[in-house]
Amino acid sequence: MAGHTTGGFSVFGLKYVISQGITAERQKQIPISNHNGIPLITHNLGDSEGDFLQAVVDALKSRFPGVIVLGGGSAGAVSLVAAVSAEFTGRVQAGKLIQAIAPIVGGKGGGRPDNARGGGKDATHLDAALAKVRTLFEYATISPRPHPENGG
Repeated sequence: MAGHTTGGFSVFGLKYVISQGITAERQKQIPISNHNGIPLITHNLGDSEGDFLQAVVDALKSRFPGVIVLGGGSAGAVSLVAAVSAEFTGRVQAGKLIQAIAPIVGGKGGGRPDNARGGGKDATHLDAALAKVRTLFEYATISPRPHPENGG
């Protein structure tokens, strides 16, 4: 069953955390939920382009065992980035996540099991796309194969 977010932060706060490096103390400021035993970070970083989102994901994934999905919009385009740490790629694939949520923002995307990018044109639906990630986790529809906990 889905867990609850353990904290809150602002876009400025996350940008500061990334620029200063991710320490254990600063990592506590990032909202992390737990879905079906998989730690998850999802967040809309607002006015951000794909390369910045990728840099944020890269900074987080070296210290966060789980799934990270970030979105942002810049110059009329929506960017999405997902990363899955190695211990969870058997249950969750970044490429499948992006393929599932990019159409919500009027786009497409994909990638590898551990890292994927996508985008679209409709920033008004970015929060809905990120919310879809949590829904996919709750209903375990992102696993590449059935998982025993979900009747598979």
